[in-house]
Amino acid sequence: MKIYSPLFIAIRVVLYSLLMFGVAESIFFDAAHTMEDGYFGEITFTEIGQELILFILFGFYLMLGFKWKEIQPVSNIVSLFFLISFIREFNFLIHHWIYPVSLVFTIVVWLVIRDFKKIKPATIRFFSVPASTWFMSGFLITYIFSRLFGRSKFWQLLYHDESYRLAKAATEEGLELLGNSIMLIGAIEFLLHFIFEIKSKNEKLKSRN
Repeated sequence: MKIYSPLFIAIRVVLYSLLMFGVAESIFFDAAHTMEDGYFGEITFTEIGQELILFILFGFYLMLGFKWKEIQPVSNIVSLFFLISFIREFNFLIHHWIYPVSLVFTIVVWLVIRDFKKIKPATIRFFSVPASTWFMSGFLITYIFSRLFGRSKFWQLLYHDESYRLAKAATEEGLELLGNSIMLIGAIEFLLHFIFEIKSKNEKLKSRN
């Protein structure tokens, strides 16, 4: 089965649609069963889903770099970025979270210095893969749009009392979960691209022999 065959695309559309359904249902459940003063708190499906996906993305891009040396300089940085985001999500438990984040950031700086000459070709290769569009889309939703859309001054235009906080929290946290899920789809697409690329190379070697 080819990666862009109609059947394989249809299967992925169904699976990714189910993932989106799960995201929407998680947000709906948290809205119907509010905790921590009625707002979207840390012990909710939405928040736990974000943390779980961030950790998966950290491990995935770390392992992908080990297997796919061509993109490893960028994959390592992406992996540690997700680790920083994962640690940041536990600021309610780790009061001095800035210290482990600073340690990871120091490692990122060291990797940039060490692999400086390799970063340009690795970046070109990384973003030449179609799956990178999923990664970029999810990144923009989670780290840019959700923050802008979650600004209090916007929600205060729609609500004239403190009731805006629940809608604001639900929207901002929901968008973060959506963005993370899209980046998870991107990771799956990266994996499929890598598997099919290796398979294609092996088939070419066999045909030559």
